[in-house]
Amino acid sequence: MVAAPVLTALAGDVLCCLGLGLLLAALRQVVGLALGGGPLLTALWDLLMFAAAAVLLCGFAAGASASGVVRWYMAAGMLAGALGWRFSAAEAVRRIVWRLVAAAAWPFAAVSRHVAAPLAVRFRQTAGGLAEKLRKKPKNSKKQLQNPTRILYN
Repeated sequence: MVAAPVLTALAGDVLCCLGLGLLLAALRQVVGLALGGGPLLTALWDLLMFAAAAVLLCGFAAGASASGVVRWYMAAGMLAGALGWRFSAAEAVRRIVWRLVAAAAWPFAAVSRHVAAPLAVRFRQTAGGLAEKLRKKPKNSKKQLQNPTRILYN
């Protein structure tokens, strides 16, 4: 059985794992924003991040922790870091990214609104008038019976 580490070493381990959790949550958000986030992709990104968290936790415990083994407070520190990112910075980052995307798309939207849309309306009007001129009247498929003016009885 491994001896318990000193309190200061334990605090250092928790802070390092907190940083790893923040890093993983930020990476998860970047992957989701860059590559999409449908139901299947969200599940895939989450599974990949859980696997990365396990690898990072074992690697940290083996290489840099005071005890040399994975402890519960390391996993709790990673979870706290991920939740901290989710509830503090994630929404702000998402808004900034979407505002940057909107700013980059603004010139294209302006051209579409002020140039392409009026041209499309004009084209539809011209094409619609031309189509009406070229369109033949459809033949009536219903048989017209003669309307006799007088009825003969036998």
